[in-house]
Amino acid sequence: MTPQLPIVFISAMGEPGRYWQPVLDLLPGLTTVTYDRPGIGDTPHRPPPNPPLPYSAFADELATLLDDLGLDEPAVIVGHSVGSLIARVYAHRHPHRVAGLVHVDGSLPQFHVVPGSETPEDGPDGDTDATEIDIVNGQVEVLYAEPRPVPTLILVRSPGRWAGGPPPPGADALWLAAQRALARETGAPLIVAERSGHPIPLDQPDLVAHAVLLVHGAVVAGQPVRVDAEVLAAVGGHLDKP
Repeated sequence: MTPQLPIVFISAMGEPGRYWQPVLDLLPGLTTVTYDRPGIGDTPHRPPPNPPLPYSAFADELATLLDDLGLDEPAVIVGHSVGSLIARVYAHRHPHRVAGLVHVDGSLPQFHVVPGSETPEDGPDGDTDATEIDIVNGQVEVLYAEPRPVPTLILVRSPGRWAGGPPPPGADALWLAAQRALARETGAPLIVAERSGHPIPLDQPDLVAHAVLLVHGAVVAGQPVRVDAEVLAAVGGHLDKP
């Protein structure tokens, strides 16, 4: 591995790659790539009939994008929200291309935060021309995805911080339990963002950048991720203690 190993960012549902810019600004000198799914950002929509697709389709599309960029070496994969689910499936389908992982408040398959107000279209405000996510078959893929034994960190939002008001009953506990389960499965530290709702890359880009650099450094050094509690506190995070 070299210090220039790529860092690949996968955005939340409907969010373009430029969503990561506050984090990218804190990573000068590193090779970074953002992935815009078709119909998102500057990427054209898929042609008709454009059926719903599971996470594997987006994962394979990401692999093709990296090939086209001449980046076929292992990379650090960073996924936010639904991007975390794509990252999990990508790591299962392309294990030789994954050197490290950062999950940023990763989504729960088939979980709707505010039922009725969300849409299945992967586009801004339910862009009907963007590709829908097949969440049923996607969940099957996530359940079968085996964790990669690579340096990994997991970030979770501040307790009680949800968009548009307080969390639905039980949602906070369910969300945190899912992040803890992922941390247990991957053997990864779980970091709690102290000043963030779900959009952690916007609320606390310094914390996300710190997590990315920790995983990047661990990969380069060939060592496990080491989290310094004092340094972490300085960027607004603390280690979860179940």
